[in-house]
Amino acid sequence: MPDIPRVRGGALSRALLALLLSACGESAQPFDEDILERLSAIPGLTVREEAAGVSAPEGARFFVMEFDQPADHARPEGLRFRQRLTLLHVSSAAPMVLYSGGYFVSTSASRREPTQLLGANQLSVEHRFFGPSRPEPADWSLLTIRQSADDFHRVAQAFKPLYPGSWLSTGASKGGETMVFFRRFHPEDVDATLAYVAPIAREDDARFVDFQAAVGTPGCRARLKDFQRAVLSRRDTLRPLMDGLAAQRGLAFDHLGAERALEHAVIEHTFYFWQYDTPSRCDTLPDASADDARLLAELDGLVGLESFSDADVEDYGPYYFQAALELGYPRPFEAHLEDLLRHPGTDIPEVYVPRGTSPVFRPEAMPDVQDWVSREGERLMFVYGGNDPWSAAPYVVGGARDSFLFTVPEGNHSARLELLPEPERTEALDILRRWMGGSTRASRLQSRDWRLEPEGEEFGPHPPRSGRR
Repeated sequence: MPDIPRVRGGALSRALLALLLSACGESAQPFDEDILERLSAIPGLTVREEAAGVSAPEGARFFVMEFDQPADHARPEGLRFRQRLTLLHVSSAAPMVLYSGGYFVSTSASRREPTQLLGANQLSVEHRFFGPSRPEPADWSLLTIRQSADDFHRVAQAFKPLYPGSWLSTGASKGGETMVFFRRFHPEDVDATLAYVAPIAREDDARFVDFQAAVGTPGCRARLKDFQRAVLSRRDTLRPLMDGLAAQRGLAFDHLGAERALEHAVIEHTFYFWQYDTPSRCDTLPDASADDARLLAELDGLVGLESFSDADVEDYGPYYFQAALELGYPRPFEAHLEDLLRHPGTDIPEVYVPRGTSPVFRPEAMPDVQDWVSREGERLMFVYGGNDPWSAAPYVVGGARDSFLFTVPEGNHSARLELLPEPERTEALDILRRWMGGSTRASRLQSRDWRLEPEGEEFGPHPPRSGRR
């Protein structure tokens, strides 16, 4: 008989049922065989199963779904929208990993790190207002962390009868934030939360400036600044090259203007070097001696000119709205470029928000979440990268019960448990095992022959161009 995990509240009956199913061996299989029928019976859910062996690993099934949600959870009788979800199904007796990227959801199957570690199912949810998961007409006042948390609450309640085992919520960056917000408003919906590289920022947050001024070595920081100054000093000769790339790719810059788009890309180059790159590449950065083509290739390759184009600004408009309303955002790291800037102080979310919107920042939103974490939080794990600028605004565990914070030394925005040094890595895996009422499959990740997503952002407003989707 397997050990009975220590669970509490509503998790008890779910965990016991999962143990009974697991102990039954082959007799548990009929519970799985009609999973499509069980999914189809969930009120408000539409389901499409992908072909076996195409989008899912051997032995798993993959479903693309839409779930009926109220635009305003305080007025469920009003406007509704269809929220996109995907499900990687392994077994109804296995744990469930509830995942959010904080933006879109991919309709190709993938397994996040805890999904592989736990041999778990994975339910992935698109954030409201991204992609097709948007009410029409869009009432932007409903794009709040509370409304999003209520979306996840309804999803969890709908799927728990099918998956009675332990539940872990997870996400990276904005997805990690989203899962902490979910726990703040619905703390009992899951058993634990694993948040990767999740910041909790302030409006015009100066901590990010201080971080970029100190991270890495003085030599590397100097080379990054030299590169920025070289580009801005030659912007008039670089603009024709940028216009040529834009024409080739069908990019328009009407929202920002091409001149301001180029300037913002330069300002953000240092941030994204530390977020996505490695210090070893610092010595290869082009300086003022490089030709125009090489300077533009460096800027485009790391930051991505598409990120500032109308299409991307529109796609990620909901993020910029949230940042300007509740999430907060970094103060631009630009004082050292002041003499070369033509649009200072404009690389802020308010400039990027959807046309016709004018969010007013709510300074109480993030302190409320942090206060909940440090006073009432329980079974929370945060993982950060030591060189990642977003680690300038970490959650403070404080008095949270059975909660932990780990940092990957010199890690970037792809920090994950696998990259922790020993003994922290084993400690984190043991905690995860204990939380989920059983053992992880091994101390190292399994199934490396199948697709394991890095634990950085699956999507994001400024990914490196090589990682864009």
